[in-house]
This record gives sequence, C-alpha cells and structure tokens, in this order.
Amino acid sequence: MTTLMNYRSLPPFLYIIPIFGLALSFLWDPVPLFKNAVGRLDIDPAALTWYANSSALNNGHCTVNYAADACEDVKIHFQSSTAFLACGNPEARSHWYPPCGRHNADGRPNDTFREFLFKYDIKTKRTTKLKIEGLEGDFITHGLDIYSLPGNPGMIHIFAVNHARSGDSISIFSHSLGSDSVQLVKDVKHPGIKNANGVAAAGRLDFFITNDHYFTSKAGALRIFEEKNGPWSWATHVQYCDASGRNVVCYQVSDTFPGANGILIWKDELYVGDCRSGVARIFKIRPNKSLASVKTVDLGGAADNINIIPTTGDLVITLFPNIERLPAYLKDVHELGKDVLVPSCAVRLVRSKGFKPELIYWDDGSVLSYMTVAAVDPYNNVLINGAVLQYGGFAVCELHKESPF
Repeated sequence: MTTLMNYRSLPPFLYIIPIFGLALSFLWDPVPLFKNAVGRLDIDPAALTWYANSSALNNGHCTVNYAADACEDVKIHFQSSTAFLACGNPEARSHWYPPCGRHNADGRPNDTFREFLFKYDIKTKRTTKLKIEGLEGDFITHGLDIYSLPGNPGMIHIFAVNHARSGDSISIFSHSLGSDSVQLVKDVKHPGIKNANGVAAAGRLDFFITNDHYFTSKAGALRIFEEKNGPWSWATHVQYCDASGRNVVCYQVSDTFPGANGILIWKDELYVGDCRSGVARIFKIRPNKSLASVKTVDLGGAADNINIIPTTGDLVITLFPNIERLPAYLKDVHELGKDVLVPSCAVRLVRSKGFKPELIYWDDGSVLSYMTVAAVDPYNNVLINGAVLQYGGFAVCELHKESPF
C-alpha cells in the first residue's frame, strides 16, 4: 500500500468524534458501541503476552550505568564503537512527559527542561555527557538516530526528538567523533511534527518520524479522551520531513496505526513497531519517500524501539512482555528496578527466516525496568539497553562469544 497524505487534509470528523465521545463518557462509561463504531480497537491481551512467563536470557552479565538516567533510546555507531543515548530526568518526567501522558508543565521544575545526550565508549567503558551547543530553550528527549555524513567519516548528524513546551521538534546536531560536544544544525518544526516518538534519518537534513498520538498536549480534554479510551485505528502514522530548504516540508507517508512507535531505516526499507497491536510493519521506501507496505509481523508484545544488527540485517525490537501499567510506573520512578520490577525483553527478527521473531533477552526487571530499547553490537559482543523512567538509565550486557550475532 502506498500513501501520500498532507497533514492538513485530515478529516474534520476526527475532531468531532472525541468531543462527542468525551461528553458521552461522563454519562455512560465505557460507551463500547460508540467507541467501536468510531475506530476503537479491541486487542486480545494474549497477542501481547507471548513472553510474559519466559525465563532469564542474556541478562547474567549486565552492568547498570548510573552516569545517565532515563535513557529512552540508543543508537550505536559501529565504526567507532560508540553508543549514543537520549536520556533525561525520571522524577521530572512524572510531571511533564507528553508521550507518557504527563502534561503538567507547571509541576516540573524549570531547570529540568534541559535533558541530555550521552555517548558511551564500548571499548573503554567510558560514559560522557555531551555538551549541547546552539540550542536555546527546552530539550526533552525521546527517540534518537544517527547519520554518517558521506565523504566525512569523522562526522555524524544526531537526530533527536524534542518535546519542548512550545511544541515538538526534531533537533539535528553535528558531532565530531571523539569530541564531547554537539552543535545545533537545525531545530526542525512543522505542524506534521506534532507527537513525535521515533525518528529515522534519511539524509543530512531529512528524516521519517512516528507520531504516537493524534491530539497534542495543547488539545487538553481531547488528548485525555484519546489516552483514556484508545487505542484508535486512526490515531498514529509516519511522516516524512525534508528540512534541507528554507521551508520545511512534511507529509504523511503511511496508513494509520493504533500505536506507531519505534522506527528504523535500513537501506531501502523502513520498519515501524506498534506499541498497541504488537506488530512490526515493514515498508519499502519509494524514490518520492512514499511507503509501500511489504509485510506485517506479529511480535507477541507491545513494541518500542528498533535497532539493526549490521552483520545480518536482522532487527532487534524491544517489547513489553506484560500489559503496560504506565501510571503505576510513573508513580514509583524512584523504585523502578528496585522494589518495583517491570519485566523487559527484546526479540530478534531474523531476516533469513522471513523476519521470524526470536527471543534474545528477558529479564524480570532487576537489571532495567520498563526497558524501551535494546541495541546489539556484534563486533564487541555487547547488548546495550535503555529504560525511559529508571534511575540508572542504561545497562551494558556482555554476550557469550558463541551468541549468534
């Protein structure tokens, strides 16, 4: 399926439905007939809990890194054996972090609206907070990607989702490998970048994103209705954005998902993980950046971030092995990974087997709880995991040399 849709052309009835539904919800809850009629999906919990009772796997030689907290995403630059991480403040996120349903900006201390990028040297095991230069105002991190500049192997661009109070953007930074800073190239804003979750770099200044909700925080009651009563078949999608010119151009390039989340580009393919339906979508990228649907893979759990194993082209997708209880995790961020354990897992989609999922990591939450990303470095035999709300925000796990990576 190929789709090209302008963000501004979305049907007006989608604005009317939640208003009507919100009014009904005060009179009659859960209003099941109404919700189903307007696109609410009933997803069988069994489709999201394949791995709920799994045994520990590849978690025996993991070290939690306390130099950074709340690391939602990680990308590995394999040539330099460097992992780049988007990290933040767990306690502050319990007040303001729109992707987790927290919209109380006044409850978040003002000095916490500058979150962090880190790098981790896989060979020396050194963690460094990167100095952010040129970006003014808020920087609230989420999805992350890196892009190697053609003809300049010592430079990369880092693409970072930014949930600023003024609205979402994609902040693009330049980074000289080996240095301890990043420099802002462009902070990309557009109405189509409204609820950004993941970002996948397609070039020096162009990229794809997932929007993980329909209504923004500024929509107030409409956003609350969407969060409370979903998932909705029409709520999320993929946008392509080109920021190389004076005017930023963004447009919708996918059909809609109940929960578009993690996103990745590998060669001429694009992959999206769905955190509601528990599937991965595989697309072919056409020359005009529209997407042709190739395959849908049942994962057995709600999907978050996606990474590549470069030696095989296999995908690594982080899953939530149990049904999410996000409000409970936000209530106890100081106890995550301690007294509050949230199981974590990751699967490998094996390209040679038609992207069949195979479990490669499972932990009861003692290493990282509510894990949102896993990345395999097959050259150094390590697995690097991150968790969006935990103090001690990422972990490095040594893999057996005989591990099939």
